[in-house]
Amino acid sequence: MFEFLSLAFMAIFIFTRNRLMGFLGWHFFGLSWLFKVPHYLEISDYFNTGVMVLAFLTFTFLGLTIFRTDRLEVFLSATSVALISSFVYFSFSLTPLKAILIEHTRDTTVWLARNLGFEFTPFGYNLIEYMGKYVEIILACTGIESMALFAGIAISTSAELKRRLYAFMASVPVIYVLNLLRNVFIVAAFGGEWFGPESFYIAHHIISKVLATIALIVISLTVFRFLPEFADMIFNLKDEVVRAWSRQERE
Repeated sequence: MFEFLSLAFMAIFIFTRNRLMGFLGWHFFGLSWLFKVPHYLEISDYFNTGVMVLAFLTFTFLGLTIFRTDRLEVFLSATSVALISSFVYFSFSLTPLKAILIEHTRDTTVWLARNLGFEFTPFGYNLIEYMGKYVEIILACTGIESMALFAGIAISTSAELKRRLYAFMASVPVIYVLNLLRNVFIVAAFGGEWFGPESFYIAHHIISKVLATIALIVISLTVFRFLPEFADMIFNLKDEVVRAWSRQERE
């Protein structure tokens, strides 16, 4: 529900410039992330738990800043990116496309693993077996969150089409391939007990998280080179948030 509300309020904000709609769009967007916390706590993924809480606080704070800024344009640009990225993500996470994407990721992970010498076996539409141990492929294992973000950036940025295509190709397909390699690594490490009894935790929650963070930083810097407009928007947004709240404190 929060996902649909955030999309609706963001769209209204972009077309009407109504600040209350802008705040509600970002606040509900933050809530949609915050409500993922129980899942990550259940699987002891404290890294993503922290990311979800930080995302909620950041997005709600951005929404509050909309009431105080006198440079609304930068918030409209940021909202456009968030709206398009969210639309791409929710098109998969809240529709039957979710199961199709999970099954596709399961199948391509098994195909890649076998080509790398690991005899993975698919079960159902979302399970992979290796050496007697099973791993469930969920939506987070598809890489759709990161791919939706960079797709939204490439689509919404006001650059010429050629540079937007370069940014898209430098991010979305790269994330897709890296995510499959990540899945192969986690399943192989868990099934083969590469790191002992805690192989899944070490492979999934530590090694993969660190490598994924490094990969996303490198991909972001590459996208910034093709789309300096997006980098400028981020820095302008940061400067305006600081300026708006500093001015408020002085007043």
